[in-house]
Amino acid sequence: MIGRAFIFINYKQAAHLGHIGWGFKLDGYDRYLFGSTDHLIHHKMNDLVAWINYASVEVGGDTDFWSQEGTLATMMETMKAGNHIRYHHYKSLAVPKAEAKPAAQAAEASGACGWDVLKNNCVHQTYSVLHAYGATLPEPPPLIRGVGLIPRVWFKNIEGELGELRPPSTPGL
Repeated sequence: MIGRAFIFINYKQAAHLGHIGWGFKLDGYDRYLFGSTDHLIHHKMNDLVAWINYASVEVGGDTDFWSQEGTLATMMETMKAGNHIRYHHYKSLAVPKAEAKPAAQAAEASGACGWDVLKNNCVHQTYSVLHAYGATLPEPPPLIRGVGLIPRVWFKNIEGELGELRPPSTPGL
């Protein structure tokens, strides 16, 4: 199947380092699976112990994972204004030999695989889902070259068609 993969970015999350979400076309006419591991902040900003704990979530822990199935229009509206992190832009790329089932399994697994700021963040998880789908994306770099782990840097290096959902200057993001 010829498919389409989507990488979504919110530039303001994570102290303006950004946050990434994913989406991909399923088999069928106008069906997409999309979501993210939002890993929201549930503590006071001045709580140092909470920040240390926030940097890593064990496998099976709550990472604010969500996914949804819908039409292309539903995906775009949900990623723009849904009840989660709201995204500013996306990149879309054709996937000549898309594999929706392995990608859906990778997406489900990402919801339970924990989270780690350096080894298993939104870049790693989005890469895992869309790589299983068959998309050609830059692999998250090893920790020694960690600047590529920054979501806005990784997003910038993706070759794809850029689209806007909402300007980063929109109030209430």
